[in-house]
Amino acid sequence: MHCHAYEFDSNKIMEILEKAPNLKIVAVSDDLESLYETLELHDIFPEKIIPCAGFHPWNIGKRSLREVEEVIRHAYKYDIHCIGEVGLDKKFVDPNTWPTQQAVFTRFLQVAKELDAYVTIHSPYAWREALTLMVELGVEKAMFHWYTGPLNLIDEITSSGYYISINPALKIQSKHRRVAEYTPLEHMVFESDGPYNYRGLRLSPIMILETIEEIASLRKISVDTVLSYASLNSERLLYG
Repeated sequence: MHCHAYEFDSNKIMEILEKAPNLKIVAVSDDLESLYETLELHDIFPEKIIPCAGFHPWNIGKRSLREVEEVIRHAYKYDIHCIGEVGLDKKFVDPNTWPTQQAVFTRFLQVAKELDAYVTIHSPYAWREALTLMVELGVEKAMFHWYTGPLNLIDEITSSGYYISINPALKIQSKHRRVAEYTPLEHMVFESDGPYNYRGLRLSPIMILETIEEIASLRKISVDTVLSYASLNSERLLYG
């Protein structure tokens, strides 16, 4: 439900899909150029790559904000079902960009409502602010990507109808493992993020099944049960 697929070449995507033929990849973009590349991948793998239109908060202050409206124009043109990667960031981004971050995030949330698209949210140390803004604007479908925030906020996230994605990093990141143990299955989906190395893990969509197996072991339930929830929740996010 969240991968920077444009960073793979098409041969690598083909290799992943051959190993996991039932896999579908929700492919986020970070700016206009990566959106073009993501749409190209969708053209090559129309049934397997689901494109998202977004502007990563890390690009605020680094790239022209004129790209934001171009990304949005393409979202309408291609009737995109997913807005992302977008959000708010108090951990990695210059705090002077905070007003601009809020303005850009608000703009994308409004577009998501108009397109009935779901939002895949980046929100390090800004989990509460992101949730508050989404609720205020009446956003119906959203997913907190690789959530590592407070456990008590998960209750508010899920009671608002939103979802949390679980990443293979739960193997080595204790705070994300706690999130994976706490999040209700009814509000859980799976992602790989990547492709990049995270503390020795080379994140890739091919790791999704083993992540689901890890959740099944944690919850002491069958893999098929987790897969059923993951499939249903993903369909609800993407298509309502």
